[in-house]
Amino acid sequence: MNKKPRYAVMLDGDKTVYSGNSRFVAWTFWLMNRHRRAIAYDCGVWVVEPAYWIRVV
Repeated sequence: MNKKPRYAVMLDGDKTVYSGNSRFVAWTFWLMNRHRRAIAYDCGVWVVEPAYWIRVV
């Protein structure tokens, strides 16, 4: 049974830089790419639409 990845980190151009189940790894990828306006999403099964987890405006 394949589970949907819980966390995703994407750039403004809809390019995924991380997709997986580790919040710490997602945070690390977001931290490394925040100057490129990365957005971290929490894609839990109870979330109707992917919610922003952390974002730099």
